[in-house]
Amino acid sequence: MEFKDFSAILERVRATRSGNVPSDIQLLDSWLASDSAIRHAEDELGVRLPEKYKEFMQRIGGGQFIFIDLLPVVSPEGRHEDVVEVNQREPWANDFVAVSPVGTGDWWGFNAVGGICGDEVFIRIFEDGSREVEASDFLEFAARQGLRAG
Repeated sequence: MEFKDFSAILERVRATRSGNVPSDIQLLDSWLASDSAIRHAEDELGVRLPEKYKEFMQRIGGGQFIFIDLLPVVSPEGRHEDVVEVNQREPWANDFVAVSPVGTGDWWGFNAVGGICGDEVFIRIFEDGSREVEASDFLEFAARQGLRAG
């Protein structure tokens, strides 16, 4: 999915959902990532993150994303878990980069081979560590899981 297509879906969802959501509930946290924060995360984790994921984090950001939580690249004021913290403490640090908790101990994220994350988003199953493809890229994942579109 291209970013312009994703942006159109996001705007449609915002328009239809905003009327159905109480004003005190925030649909998006929008903790944006800078170029330097992304480089820091890549250096700390020893991986190159997918381009669409990086663009999303720079333009839309982490935190609450309607139906899912997205780890921010860098935690705002150290209040929340972030991509570096979670991936440095978990046992998969060498070949998987978690970016979103499923809420059951499972994680959504990217497989990393030779220090390069693929575009596909996988769900990593807590019980046995197996992985299944969730989406062909991060924008498709965010539209499907976060916006419940398509």
